[in-house]
Amino acid sequence: MVAEMGEAPAATVEAGGGHGDALKVLESLASSSLVCSVPQFPTKWNAVKDKLQQLCSGLNLLRNGVDAGDSEENEGEEHHVLVQFLQSASATVRSILAVASQCGDGTYKGGRLRLRSDMDSLSAKLDAHVRQLKEMATSSSGAPAPSQAIVAVRPGADAGVGEKRFFLKDLFSRIRVGGPVQRAQALSTICELMAEDEACVRVVAIDIDDGVAMLAGFLESQDPRIQEEAAGAVAVVASSDSYRGMLVKAGVIAPLVQLLENAAAVATARARESAAQALRELTENSDNVWAVCAHGGVTTLLRAVADAGSGGRLLGSSFAVLRNLSRVEEVKVFMVEQGVVTELVKLSQKMEEVRKLGAVELLHSMALDDADVREEAIGMGVIQSLLQLIYPDLPYSYKAREVALAAIWFFCFSSASSIDDLTSSDVLGWLLFYLNNGDYAVLECTLKILRHLSEVSEEYCRMMGRAGYFSALASLLGAKSFRVREMAAQVLSSLLSNHPNRVIFIQDGDNLDRLLQLLDPSEGKLMAKGLILSAIVALAETNSGRKKIVSSEHFSTLKELADSGDYDAKKVVKKIANNRLQSMFSKIWRIVYHISYAYASAAALETSLLK
Repeated sequence: MVAEMGEAPAATVEAGGGHGDALKVLESLASSSLVCSVPQFPTKWNAVKDKLQQLCSGLNLLRNGVDAGDSEENEGEEHHVLVQFLQSASATVRSILAVASQCGDGTYKGGRLRLRSDMDSLSAKLDAHVRQLKEMATSSSGAPAPSQAIVAVRPGADAGVGEKRFFLKDLFSRIRVGGPVQRAQALSTICELMAEDEACVRVVAIDIDDGVAMLAGFLESQDPRIQEEAAGAVAVVASSDSYRGMLVKAGVIAPLVQLLENAAAVATARARESAAQALRELTENSDNVWAVCAHGGVTTLLRAVADAGSGGRLLGSSFAVLRNLSRVEEVKVFMVEQGVVTELVKLSQKMEEVRKLGAVELLHSMALDDADVREEAIGMGVIQSLLQLIYPDLPYSYKAREVALAAIWFFCFSSASSIDDLTSSDVLGWLLFYLNNGDYAVLECTLKILRHLSEVSEEYCRMMGRAGYFSALASLLGAKSFRVREMAAQVLSSLLSNHPNRVIFIQDGDNLDRLLQLLDPSEGKLMAKGLILSAIVALAETNSGRKKIVSSEHFSTLKELADSGDYDAKKVVKKIANNRLQSMFSKIWRIVYHISYAYASAAALETSLLK
């Protein structure tokens, strides 16, 4: 609203015929504003009125110098500075008059939150105008012009804070009274210094009068270069948690949203990226979320992420802001009602990684505690988008794979039908690929899915066993990461609870040897010992399994563990020993049986011959 009301004054100032006429128009606007009231926020309005009175006083001091300047055809730097000041100050005062008039007659439609933001923004702009007016009045009374002033030398990286403070103050002086080129150069240097040294951020925020407010004010400049440099500087200040509140108080949120919207097509790509980055930092505080929403931030951000011309940095920051907004429940409800879920699923179906990834992360975040959002996303086809991200032949990063795998675990295990959809695809083969080729973050996500699949039903266990998972799982039992070792052991233990899987597992003797070898304390990886022993106990249930255990070169490790009192190890050894004893008795019984049968047969033959 403030920006919309501030677009007309430029023509009025130029059409006045001279600076003196423009000053009179500005004084008239300010005087008209003083008789208005804003009953919704009387304290804030009184502060604005005080600043309007200071502006009127400063205009009186400046009038004589301006009248003299109008008599000469001065088209230099000072002329340009004065024109810009009159245009921007007139725009601000017109906005104040419009807001106050609408509040007075009850036609203001923005709501209290928007009104408070507008008041803060206008108050900060007035501060900057009053400060600049004082500088201009001093200059017109005989102080050296910017071109005549002593040029301060940029301090080195190892310079002290005092030296940097002096240089920054000089830069801000040039911003106040300089022309477009000087302002853009000074803003660029300020941004660089703050990015290099956080102490410079403190100087700008604390030691320089209206430093933050001036940076915020230049976000609405019609000069693209000035706007771009100001946005970069604001983003740097926003990255420091200590000074975000000062930015909000200076009314920075509204111009940031407007810059991101870029309705006038003035903002550069870099300016929009910086605006989104600043909003990302500011919305880490949920209190600022409401201000962004009040200025139409949700719609603006959704347009930005859907815009085919948006670059990677702009997309990443815009999606991050939307995630911050969605953490406030009421805002998330509003987003859902506006059809955001449908739009995000559509974006997740794009092939471009940054857009696809941002949409998936936002959907996952919104659905975490909201079953309705999750079901809507599934119904719209988000699972197919996730499967695209984990398809090994597509060129997505491991970060994208990790995010997709985490989302698959969340979305697919919500219902039996979703799990069936997952296993009916080639996903088991893809997951096996990541067991053999993924980094640790991807491995953990993959193992998490496999663990849940193995626990859902016997059929899924058999499918995984037939898919050839055992060698990969056995090799992961020796991984460096304890978390990966533990999860691999959990999956393996669960799979071996199925009898057909035991038969498949012991067909490869190296698998069993690896399990027994890991029981050796010298391996130094006994944290998953209980799960490994559980798997060995399951294998000992089969005759072939017991034979392979006894014939393994690492069987002695199991016996040593049993001798030390480990319950599961003793259980396995006892089962093997009982089986051996039982086999021995069976053999003896068969021998006795055959001998008895032979004697009986011989006796029967002898009896037959005697007869």
